[in-house]
Amino acid sequence: MAILYPSFDKIEELKVKPEPGEIFLLKFLEDTLDDTFEVYFQPFLNGDRPDVIIMRKGGGILIIEVKDWELKSYELNEKRKWKVKNHTGAYPKSPIDQVLQYKENIYNLHIDNLLELKIRNFKYWTIVSCAVYFHNETSKSIQDFLVTPFKQDKKYQDFLKYNIELLGRDSLEKTFFKRLLRKHYIISDYDSSKYFTNDLYESFKRYLKPTYHTSIEGKPIKYNNQQERLVVSEAREQRIKGVVGSGKTTVLAGRAVNAHKRTNGKVLILTYNITLKNYIHDKISQVRNDFDWSFFHITNYHSFINSEFNNCGIQIEIPENFSSYNDDEKSNYFEQTYYSNDQIFEPYKQLICQYSAILIDEIQDYKLPWMRIIKKYFLESNGEYVLFGDEKQNIYDNELENKDIKTNIAQRPSTMTISNRFGDKIGGIALDFQRRLFTNKYDIDELTVVQNALFGTAQYFYINKSVKIDGIIEHVENLIKQIGEHPNDVTILGFTISLLRQYDCYYRYKTGEKTKAMFETQEVWNKLLLDSANQNEIVKKGLELLRNSRLREPDEKKSVLAVLMCIKSLIEDYQVDSFENRLTEVLNRHNIDNLEFEKWIRSDELKHLIKQPKSRHFYEQIKFVRDNKKLHFWFNSGTIKLATIHSFKGWEATTLFLIIEEQYDRGDFRTAFSELIYTGLTRTRSNLIVLNYGNMEYDNDLNEIFKFRK
Repeated sequence: MAILYPSFDKIEELKVKPEPGEIFLLKFLEDTLDDTFEVYFQPFLNGDRPDVIIMRKGGGILIIEVKDWELKSYELNEKRKWKVKNHTGAYPKSPIDQVLQYKENIYNLHIDNLLELKIRNFKYWTIVSCAVYFHNETSKSIQDFLVTPFKQDKKYQDFLKYNIELLGRDSLEKTFFKRLLRKHYIISDYDSSKYFTNDLYESFKRYLKPTYHTSIEGKPIKYNNQQERLVVSEAREQRIKGVVGSGKTTVLAGRAVNAHKRTNGKVLILTYNITLKNYIHDKISQVRNDFDWSFFHITNYHSFINSEFNNCGIQIEIPENFSSYNDDEKSNYFEQTYYSNDQIFEPYKQLICQYSAILIDEIQDYKLPWMRIIKKYFLESNGEYVLFGDEKQNIYDNELENKDIKTNIAQRPSTMTISNRFGDKIGGIALDFQRRLFTNKYDIDELTVVQNALFGTAQYFYINKSVKIDGIIEHVENLIKQIGEHPNDVTILGFTISLLRQYDCYYRYKTGEKTKAMFETQEVWNKLLLDSANQNEIVKKGLELLRNSRLREPDEKKSVLAVLMCIKSLIEDYQVDSFENRLTEVLNRHNIDNLEFEKWIRSDELKHLIKQPKSRHFYEQIKFVRDNKKLHFWFNSGTIKLATIHSFKGWEATTLFLIIEEQYDRGDFRTAFSELIYTGLTRTRSNLIVLNYGNMEYDNDLNEIFKFRK
């Protein structure tokens, strides 16, 4: 028999009872499959709740979305959009799209390294398969509804063939179902673990079956008087303000555990910064108490809402002229139509799983409508609702009321004023910055620093924009040697990913050392850039230049493609010896001795062909990579860390290098640049080194602030 998680006894105790189709499928799977199969019912994957997941070690994964729908009640339009018959405006999300979204989220968000593996080798995409089971239909009725009407659409037919299995009740027959599992190599006569490796299996298992935390895994936490009062769980609404380093996340973690112990219910912990998920997880791990990790859901607002859209079957609509919108118009469309629409969940209230306690960190980054949506739809009656934040880190310039963030809690906030993060030196820099730049916007903090905080250095340097990235790296390396710091304790923060990505790439090739970054590597950026470029045009040009070489045509094309794969590391303006060595090796291996060709592959013309245009798909892929990197960022990697200030907000480093670039003229950078610098300045426990890379506007203020604090 298959191993079922949870057992049928536990399933019967669930608040939301399973549908008949779900019970029927689970019993079939338990009876049909042997104990090498694990069957998970409604596993909780960072907010995603697929109906059924089948997993087999050395085989793969099958996600099954279960519907008890009767297809005669629905119709499809010419775009294959679902609609409830005789019901104006009822457009449920396609169950095919729903289950494929679960698959995409597994790659893009949930499983560490899986997205990069897929980018490098598309065969990794096949380790997860998808199916939709219609309990009240037959294979024929499903075919008649979803497939036959569109038989002339080859693209759609191929999409169904390679992406989805459509199952009726008659499909739940042992021979047929095992043949389906063989088709997807979940059952195989040979070892298919080349792609679904043991490491990936263990990664999936950690997500699908959360562990139990025991009190001996925690450590003694000494709360100060302010923290001791606020860590107590109560069925109330509360706003908690805290100066930088006051231990807001420590209190949040303790309060989350206490809320679960008080209610025996599920606790939702929301942030804005997606990277804080693991930081909060670590903080909860330190609490000395017994609890099951499955009761804690830690995520950021947008990931949470997107998951709930998919869980509820809410279809996100894109206007026909959406491609003509500018960036602000696109952002406003999604914000007003979905993320800030406090009525969007109203028809789906009965499908929502609510929480006994909701704790929101970084509340200064939240829009007021978001708070209303969370509280209205996801908090149980008489639930605990607690907001944590620091208005001076309001980098998105959200609405203020009496120099404070506007929230949906009427009571005055409780305030934490004792900073445990840094001593007098860094604390003095933070207060001086507030007095110089925040006096007219916020109340200046009453900051008390602990005297046993780590003693460190505070240095400020102005670097002219004429200095290249190698000059900045050399400067940082010299300072690290002077301080005598280990790479694991060093963090590089900046404003733009483009600069940090160049820093990361140049540093790795120059030193041979690894890094930990919250964004894509230069190699992944260039690979995706190359994939989105017009390769036919590039290959054609390369073949023209090779026409006089003594290579046969098939070999010529192979040579051009080989060189293209090499030059993905040569696109940027800087040069590193190992890049040139790699290029020379490829040219020699393919017997390419053509000066015009070699000149062309280093030319601006080729760079232009590769860089333009950057498609919407390219930026979507880049965003997926970045979100994946942020979700799986852990601090103690043994290497130097690199991140934007936005991504590192909420974290803290021992030695911090803050690179300040010139101010941007658009978006959030324009409206809250001072708050962004302040947030960066306060991310360290010990050593703070600010490198002003050509920003004249802030040079005088920063120079004065640091002058007497070296």
